[in-house]
Parts: sequence; structure tokens; C-alpha cells
Amino acid sequence: MKKKELIIDGAINLFVNKGFTASTNELINRVGIAKGTLYHYFKSKDQLIVDIYKALMFEIEKECVTEMSEEEDPHAYTKDVFGKIVSWFIKNPNKFYYINSFEASPYIKIHALSVRDTLDGPQKNIMQKVNMGVMKNYNTNLIKFFDFAFTRSMANYFLSQANPLAQFRKEFDEAFDLYWQGAAR
Repeated sequence: MKKKELIIDGAINLFVNKGFTASTNELINRVGIAKGTLYHYFKSKDQLIVDIYKALMFEIEKECVTEMSEEEDPHAYTKDVFGKIVSWFIKNPNKFYYINSFEASPYIKIHALSVRDTLDGPQKNIMQKVNMGVMKNYNTNLIKFFDFAFTRSMANYFLSQANPLAQFRKEFDEAFDLYWQGAAR
């Protein structure tokens, strides 16, 4: 594993377990690197925290989201994408908890401009469905946060179960129907 990846993995684990108040010295000790190595890759602790969030959000987009074609059924497409995202969260719980921690922290507001590009894909996707007349013509920011709330709450629900992936396979269809009935025309 490359040093930058080692730092990121160590930081995710540290921040999930101790919060963003954990020190860079704790990270350095946990990962077993010199302080200069950390600052070679990241200018500051804040940059590290923000960069990890952005990397995780783009990882989700790359692994879970495809572009919807005009011929594709929007219901089936959205269900597939949301299912992939929730499944990704279940399979990567520490990354999921990191995203949750970041989004519930002051960092999301303080660094809103620097993480705005993580919202471009979801915004484009929503606009496409609104323009097709499939989604209600609500404020797209409101829909985006509704979508985020759905995927994150479903992941939290399934991760609270004894066998998260089995429960996901059993109940996701029903959960998605609850979402779709609220957002679709």
C-alpha cells in the first residue's frame, strides 16, 4: 500500500473512532510515518479531512452511478443506483461512517465551496429526471438532500441488523418504494 493510501486509511479509522478532534500526532503514531510525510501529501489536517470526504464521494459515484439513457426506465434506474450506493455503504462501513461524520460536522459548512463539486453528479441526475417529468418539480437541492437522507438512513438501518447484506436483499425493494412514492409524480 502506498503511503498516501496508508495515511487515508489510517485517518478514516482514526476519525471514525475518535472524531475530527483527533490529532495529527495520533494519526502519525497510528500509521507509523514521520510528520513530514503527512504534510508532504496534505497541507493541513483540514485539507486531509476534506480530501478524504471528496475522494469517498467520487468513489461512490464511480462505482455506483451510471448515466441514465433517455430510453431507460427512471424508476428502475434510480432503484438500481440507490441500491448500489446503499450496498456500497454496507460493504464499506468505516467509509460510510466517515461520510456521515463529515456531513454532520461543521466541516460540511466551513468547506462547502471546496466540496461543491461532489454534488454535480447528483444534481445532474436529478435535473434529468425532473426534465423528463418523472420527478416532482421541487427545488433540486431539496430533492438531493432527500436522496442523500434516504441512502444514508437505509444504510444505517441495514447496518443495525444482525446480517446487513441479507436484510438489504430482503427489504430494499420495500424501502425504495417508500422513497419513490414520495419523490415521483
